[in-house]
Formats: sequence, structure tokens, C-alpha cells
Amino acid sequence: MLSTTASNRSANVRAGTIESLTRRQARRSPDQVSFGRSGLRLPAVTETDDIERPGYLAIDLGPTRLTAGVVDGDGEVVLRDRVATPPRNVWPALTQLVRRVLAAKPSGVVPVAVGLTCPGPIDRGTGSMKPVGKPMWHDFPLRREVAAITQLPVYIDTAGRGLARAELWRGEYAGVDRGDQNFATLSIGDQVDGALVSGGVVLDGLTGNLGQFGHLIVEPDGAECVCGAAGCLAAYAGVSAIEAATGRELRRTPEARINNVGVMIARACASMAAMFDPSQIVIGGVVPEVLGAPLFDALAKEFEVRSCLPHLSAVRVRGVSSRQLGPLVGAAAVALAQHRVDDVPAD
Repeated sequence: MLSTTASNRSANVRAGTIESLTRRQARRSPDQVSFGRSGLRLPAVTETDDIERPGYLAIDLGPTRLTAGVVDGDGEVVLRDRVATPPRNVWPALTQLVRRVLAAKPSGVVPVAVGLTCPGPIDRGTGSMKPVGKPMWHDFPLRREVAAITQLPVYIDTAGRGLARAELWRGEYAGVDRGDQNFATLSIGDQVDGALVSGGVVLDGLTGNLGQFGHLIVEPDGAECVCGAAGCLAAYAGVSAIEAATGRELRRTPEARINNVGVMIARACASMAAMFDPSQIVIGGVVPEVLGAPLFDALAKEFEVRSCLPHLSAVRVRGVSSRQLGPLVGAAAVALAQHRVDDVPAD
């Protein structure tokens, strides 16, 4: 459970290894990059490294993993760390992780705000979350508590909506005219959610939770979902659902199950295409990353069968175009999109 009263020591979390990444890695020759004893890539020191530039503290809170890092203003991850999500006392574990990242003080980048992605739905008013299947996480004042330990303004959203903002910032839609920025996203991992972008705007809906696409029904009277409904996409495509069905780790998923997951994702995508008329549906997360081409092959075949309206023939369904658009970049993009210089930490 999330608790502010448990001590940090009670988290009993083994410190993860902090990985520093050069923000200019792509522009440096191999002899300019050094490797630490652990084999992790470390930034070589240059004369410009002492110049402080604004960046973001990025946090991704997931059911199985907590990740935190620092992302610079260009969207480069310059430092990251992660730990397994403990079954209890999640808040002390997250506090320890965040303080460790802040103490590392990456050269040249000073966080000016915090972007945090977490399972939804999210209560925008209180800055808390109400993830299905995790009642012990409900109503914890996440935004307020993270602001208290960082002394920075905090912005919260889901992973799927973070992916949409990352696409606008660093992906194929970066620099495209706003009128042509019309797409949807699906983030498929421990949780399944997404976002809808119209005219360059990530749409919120009534409560700010537009994008809970993991609860689109893809198999009427199908497998029971943790939300209580039957046949939701999350009940077939989420990591825990796949592993429970196969009794294997995700990376060892049998071909038949990969095909089934691809079919279910395609059904959701076909519904999204018919409802929203996007130019693309962008799919990210650990499931498509691990299952790879076989998943997308099955998805493409089923999507063609399910999308029969003439105007949907132009819809492109694709994976994220770059591994640089990971969860920390999505979290940082949440802060980038909302932060104003006069914002102050939440009370």
C-alpha cells in the first residue's frame, strides 16, 4: 500500500544501479564516450557540462516497477534508476528512489518540474489515482507527497497519455503542423491505456481520463477483467493477463498466444479508428517491444478484416518509431506540456 507513515527503512528496497546517459551521445565519436566498470554507458566530461540547463524529474509508477530519472530539455534521458514495486509500502520505496536520483545531481541539468505517469483513472482535483485492481493505492495524495519531497511542481498523467505527449515532442509528429496532428496511442504493459490527439491537443474528456482503451470490449462475454467487466482488452493484452494465460514469462510467450494478443489489439484499434478517425494509432509499451514483429503481423491481418469503411484504409497502425520514447520521456513530456515558470509545488 502507499503510506506516508511508514519509514523509508521499512521499504527494504535494494538500491538499483543509477545509469547516467550522455545527452549528446549521438553527436559524439566512440572515443569520446567512456564505459564504467559495470559496463553502463557514462557521459564523458566536456567543457560545456558545467552549464546548467532546465530539465525534468521523470517518474513512472507501475504495478511491477518504479522508475525515476532526469530528462533534459531536448528529451534525452541523462540519468535513470529503477526498483521493483514492493507489494506493500510503495511510498517509502518511491521516496527512496526519488531521493537517490536527486542526490545523483546529473551534470548540467537542473529539474524544474516533475512529470509522473501512473495507472489510471486519475483524480485531477486531488492529484491521486484510482487504478483498477489496486484498491490499496486509491486516494493516496501522490501529487502533494511528491511535491513535498522534491519541492517542485508535479504533473500527473497515465502512461498512454504520456506516450502521446512524447510523440508530439520527440516522435514522428514533432514539428508537424498542429492541424495534421491527429492520432491515438495505446500503451500496453502492466496496464493498458492510451490517448487521443486532435489538432495537436491531447484531449481530456470530462474527468481528464480520456484514453482508458484497455477497457474496450474485444470479446463479448470473454475473460473477466480486474475492472469487473468481461472481455476487456486488458484481460488479453496486459502483461499479467498474458503470463497468467501461458504460465510463462512474457518473453517466452508461445506463438499461438502472440497471435491471439495481436487479434485482440487489432479489434480495439478497429473500434478506435471507427470512433475517432485518426491518421495513425501508435502502440508502445513492454508488450509490443517484447513480442515484436509476430505481434504486429497478427495485428495487421486482423485490423484489415475489421476496418472495412473506405476512409479507414488510410489509417496506419504502428509501433513507436524510436526506443527513445520510453516511459521516462513520456513522464517528462507530461511536465513539459503543463509546466509554467510561475507554478509552485502543490500544498
